[in-house]
Amino acid sequence: MMDAVRSFLNSTGLIGDGPALAERLHRDGYLFLRGLLPRAAVLEVRLRLLENAAAGGWLDPERPLEDGIANPAAACKDPEERYMQVFRGLWADEALHRLRTHPHVLALFDGIFGEPALAHPMFVQRNIFPQSESFDFTTGEHQDKVHIGGATSHAMWVPLGDCPREKGALAVAAGSHRAGVLDTKVGGGAGGMDICVPIPGEWVSGSFEAGDVLIFSDTTVHRALPNRSTELRQSFDARYQPASQPVAEPNMLPYSGCGTWEEVYAGWSSDDQKYYWKALSPNVVPFDRSYYERRDRMAFAMAESGDATARDTLLRIAQRDPDAEKRERAEELLRHLAGQREGAESLSASA
Repeated sequence: MMDAVRSFLNSTGLIGDGPALAERLHRDGYLFLRGLLPRAAVLEVRLRLLENAAAGGWLDPERPLEDGIANPAAACKDPEERYMQVFRGLWADEALHRLRTHPHVLALFDGIFGEPALAHPMFVQRNIFPQSESFDFTTGEHQDKVHIGGATSHAMWVPLGDCPREKGALAVAAGSHRAGVLDTKVGGGAGGMDICVPIPGEWVSGSFEAGDVLIFSDTTVHRALPNRSTELRQSFDARYQPASQPVAEPNMLPYSGCGTWEEVYAGWSSDDQKYYWKALSPNVVPFDRSYYERRDRMAFAMAESGDATARDTLLRIAQRDPDAEKRERAEELLRHLAGQREGAESLSASA
């Protein structure tokens, strides 16, 4: 059903007209823009990240690096430690960081907001292996607001390289942003919180070329299409908001598990844009963890009843939750689920 959705409305012709872009974003909850970023710059970053991915064993060594053909035997996902071992180097890439603060991007958001834009220091870089019978990390229907907090923000999703629908492009529910924050359940994709109520709006998607971007509001429901290609689908999504508005504390930190800013910057060749946000004097406020607390209670209950679909959420709690007692409980339940799986496999082998 998702592959038959309507195509994105192309808003490229409005670039340079901030009020018109803001009006369409307010109306539809998204903007699809062709060629906002220079294609050559995006492809340069793609090649840099593919080199690191290949060094980590993620790519087929028999195929050209630039093809980005995944090694199915290496399939892994955030927040598994075998994923994070490679991902830390990808996320810290200097040229990758500079793409999200490219002058074209900041000028676009300055125009939309009518004031200086703050690019959140924290952003997400995704590496999605092809979907198979044994592996699937396709992100379900969700909203960013529960993960971002603070004032209203907008995401910019950028595939690193060409990304046709079958490679796992994004889809958004146009108009869904007007419904506010919707109820969630424990999900298996990125973030671990999927919408569990009927979704308003109309699903739209499309194929991307390197340099194209998709912008959407923090309450716009969106999801990924399955990666049915043989390639590793690489992308990043960064968030932007008016610099005068409150920003939640986690958005000022490096991506979880990637160390401190000092460690991230240690490998950079230039000091330019290090700690760029300090000049904007952001109003940093506490993060509303109520949505996470609700998700975690559900995940604990699911795991205690033997439901292995809670595993990814338990991994996130064990690695990232500030509450030591919760981390310990998540680790205990992960061991319980692992023992349950081993018992089932042993029983199957002896049958």
